[in-house]
Amino acid sequence: MSKAHIVVVGSSLAGVRGVEAIQRTGFAGTVSLVGVEKHYPPIDRPPLSKAVLRTGRTPDVVRVDGNLEVDLRLGREATGLDLDARRVSLDDGSVLDYDGLMVATGATVRRLPGTQGRANVHVLRTVEDAAALNAVLTPGVRVAVIGAGVLGCEIAATCRQLDLKVTMIDVFSQPMLRILGPSAAPLLADLHREHGVRLLLHREVLGLRGEHVADGVLLDHDEVVEADVVVVAIGAAPETRWLEGSGLELADGVACDSECFAVGGDRRVVAAGDVARWYHPLFGRMMRVEHWTNAVTQAQLAGRNLVAALGGPGTVTPYEVLPYFWTDQYDWKLQFIGALGEDIAFEEGQPGDRQFVISYRTEGRLVGVLCANRPSRIAPWRSRITAELRA
Repeated sequence: MSKAHIVVVGSSLAGVRGVEAIQRTGFAGTVSLVGVEKHYPPIDRPPLSKAVLRTGRTPDVVRVDGNLEVDLRLGREATGLDLDARRVSLDDGSVLDYDGLMVATGATVRRLPGTQGRANVHVLRTVEDAAALNAVLTPGVRVAVIGAGVLGCEIAATCRQLDLKVTMIDVFSQPMLRILGPSAAPLLADLHREHGVRLLLHREVLGLRGEHVADGVLLDHDEVVEADVVVVAIGAAPETRWLEGSGLELADGVACDSECFAVGGDRRVVAAGDVARWYHPLFGRMMRVEHWTNAVTQAQLAGRNLVAALGGPGTVTPYEVLPYFWTDQYDWKLQFIGALGEDIAFEEGQPGDRQFVISYRTEGRLVGVLCANRPSRIAPWRSRITAELRA
């Protein structure tokens, strides 16, 4: 165990928290951290679509334990995995042999086909993306946001706070529909309309008008949305390309068991963060969660489990943390914990109120809660959900 070598691929939030967890177990071997990004410590992503985008300020970085002893391989991309040889190949031709491996490569932003190379078409994933977008959000510009998920809604809200004309377009019938469900999502639509966002929902984007600079978004029904700036916020895909052909099970991420061990990895490979799709023992189904808190807690548990599986300190435990996310839009804070259910009810407040709590149930069992502007209520509801799921 003293000579064991763990390789962590992915140097963003999950990778860093995984390295910390590994070393805090008392692991006596060596740890290598491979990351395609050159920023270290990594930037804190949540403010990119809010304060950083609005002000153009330099984003904060993730706090990192200053006592970490790690072999940093920054600016390097993993290109392949040989499970039999226990070897990771890098883009510079070098290889890293491992005893244990953590996959924390996150997700890659999705782009609309045919939009690359357009000077005024933006995505938002990195600090460079935020700086480029902030630079063009000047007074008077018309902004078209394609995608009404969490990121699209936050970008739209930020642009309206800059007093810009904003149109938000989505293929679904309500913003954040897949996250909030059909009963709660209309409340968010009302919030954006009240703040002056033009919503074009249940619409299909056919392409962009303009050869080198997009000046409009082409929609179904022969409609064109005039725009000076186009922001594509249609989600992200788990970064598993380097794992293709490795023998790991890949299906909407790296498939893992309830303890975050990758299926096919012989309990020497774990995955965590946006790239991991694991079996949640409380919900009894596979999940993949693209939220900040999951990147932290899952990487911490996966790191501890990997050390334990290699014969080090600790014991292997299942990952039972409830999915959680928050979003700040205008002066609203929405917090969601758990999962969507078939039946919803207002537990506190009512439609039209600024503060409310909505519960989600499936077959009478509490599975999720949405809190609007009630941050103090999330903790007790977390306990209630966990208790009912374990009952």
